[in-house]
Amino acid sequence: MGKDLVRIEDRSPRATPRILSDHNPKHLTRSLEPLMSIASHQAESEEALEPYLPPRFTLASSEPLDIPLEAIVAEVQEVFAPIECELTGFGPLLTQAIYALLTGENLLVFSPPGTAKTLFARLLFRRISGARVFDTQLSKGTLAEELFGSVDIEQMKTGRVIHNTRGTLVDADLAFIDEFFDANDMVLRALLGIFHERVFKKGSQTQPASLHTGIAAANYVRATGVTQAVVDRFLFRATIAPAYDPFTLLSIDHAFARHHGDCAASDSSSAADERRLPLAHLTYLKEIVSGRVPEHQITAPPHVLFMKNVLINRYRHLMAQHRVATDSDEPAPYISPRTYAKSRVLLNAAALLRGHRQVTCDDLSQLKYVITTIGGDPEESRSFDDALRWTLMTIRDAEREQVDRLAAAEQLAEQILHRFRTGERISCTRFLQRLLRLFGLISEGDVTFDHVRRFVEDVKPRVDEVKLLKQGLIGRLQEFKNRVDYHQGYLIH
Repeated sequence: MGKDLVRIEDRSPRATPRILSDHNPKHLTRSLEPLMSIASHQAESEEALEPYLPPRFTLASSEPLDIPLEAIVAEVQEVFAPIECELTGFGPLLTQAIYALLTGENLLVFSPPGTAKTLFARLLFRRISGARVFDTQLSKGTLAEELFGSVDIEQMKTGRVIHNTRGTLVDADLAFIDEFFDANDMVLRALLGIFHERVFKKGSQTQPASLHTGIAAANYVRATGVTQAVVDRFLFRATIAPAYDPFTLLSIDHAFARHHGDCAASDSSSAADERRLPLAHLTYLKEIVSGRVPEHQITAPPHVLFMKNVLINRYRHLMAQHRVATDSDEPAPYISPRTYAKSRVLLNAAALLRGHRQVTCDDLSQLKYVITTIGGDPEESRSFDDALRWTLMTIRDAEREQVDRLAAAEQLAEQILHRFRTGERISCTRFLQRLLRLFGLISEGDVTFDHVRRFVEDVKPRVDEVKLLKQGLIGRLQEFKNRVDYHQGYLIH
């Protein structure tokens, strides 16, 4: 049996899970706030804005690798593509899982028993080297100690409850947790901290978690406040439904034969020859997608981000209409502002996979992997496709240019406000030069909120969504002007 293999533990209801490390040195290498209002963009031309740059962070978790970025991206596609041949019909779920790995987010899979979700997680994680993998199955009797480690007796003697987290979920890079919602609410709260905040909090103990990506599987969702919060923390959701058509059943027979009817067989020595992707490479790509690597920024013009939000709003509207038309008691899917914001990271990942450094309208189709439940209600897929078509047909070139101009105006207004606060000069962009020429002004110091407002009022949108953006910007300009006039320069910071 190959020494590089990641093994998944016996997952009987009370089996004690453990982390299994991958120690093959030859595979090891050196180890947003996303836009919701169109507010922080630089105008670099009269007709277009300099694309939006995500906030810059200090690269802490990984250093630049001595491998071309294009080679790492190609490696991702080459390493994971064969999984689709192993499991018939798992193509969309595989794409979604790759996005989860690229963004460092988590995937929640709903399915009845016997649909190969465990095998899918094995095949996915087995192709990542240098990772500590945690696997377990939860039950109503699952104790916190089984996930987070036993309590330190010596610390307990001093009155402190501290878990020894070495070799537990807290210490894992990748995790697969089955029967996720069988756990009690106390355990789910602790899991929520690790899966979302990447920190283990219990009592007085607060400890960073190493989790890169977790996959949770469940047959159902318990309707409680805790479980609803947990579901919302999963950026990616999917459903695996049993398929009984002849082709799929025959493909399952072939897969069954390859794995001898036991997913543990995937740990056979033949797996040692599979190409694998170092976790360090995934971590580096995640840093790029998150905007934390200055030399590999993925940009997006304001109109693309605006269209992203319009598309999601349209999808919600169509789903609500469908619920009413069918007299369904089920509410329309809830999409939180958190998901609106994080969907920008998905767009970055989509652009990266296509070898691009800028998000375009072509990447908007990939939002389905965040907005809909892959493999779930067919109406979700239809509504998303309709929303995408409507958005692309409605927000055309003229509207996109108007959005970019409005975004440039808001950026300039922010700079004017900053000038009142600090006395710093406004950056000389082509958009500013255009405004100076338009109003016959001499220098940037002559530009006021009134000038910006007059420019905005001259934008004449024909689409309601752009009209709303314009109205919101006019309101913001008035707010800025009132603050400056009222405080006479003594602004509240």
